[in-house]
Amino acid sequence: MGFTIPRVDTLLAPYAEKSYQKYVDEYLSICDNGDKNKADEYATKKVYRDFEQGFQSWEMAFNSVGSSRGDYPFIAISFGIGTSKWETMASEVALKTRMGGQGKEGFKRPVLFPKLTFLYDGNLHGKGEKLEWLFDVAIDCSSKAMYPDFLSLTGDGYIPEMYKKYGKVVSLMG
Repeated sequence: MGFTIPRVDTLLAPYAEKSYQKYVDEYLSICDNGDKNKADEYATKKVYRDFEQGFQSWEMAFNSVGSSRGDYPFIAISFGIGTSKWETMASEVALKTRMGGQGKEGFKRPVLFPKLTFLYDGNLHGKGEKLEWLFDVAIDCSSKAMYPDFLSLTGDGYIPEMYKKYGKVVSLMG
């Protein structure tokens, strides 16, 4: 049993924007200087930390709650083609959280769930493209934690065809 959360980066982005606005307001209510740049820096760091804590809690929950049969829920998330500030931040933090592993300091290990699927689009992630840096983070994560899996949206086959034709991603579970 399990489920897939497709395009988790685009799913979480509107909530990150709301949190960002809340943190900007919080900063401006505390600091009398009204410095918008410092408010932006403060709020962006807080949203980044929210993402970190959220992905860490997902990993802890999904890898520590087994069923009576001794198995774990199979949960998968896909991400990588969102281009906004919050979408790319969500993708980056998901990858960096996986690379960091779970457990006590000095004994951290990568976990299995949620299964990470990086959506690769050569027009976004290819050499010299806007999100090449994010693809590099995904490759680094893969070298350290065996995930993410990569799903090409620019190759041949059913999934790239659907993406090219409709602009929609078919996110796989396994």
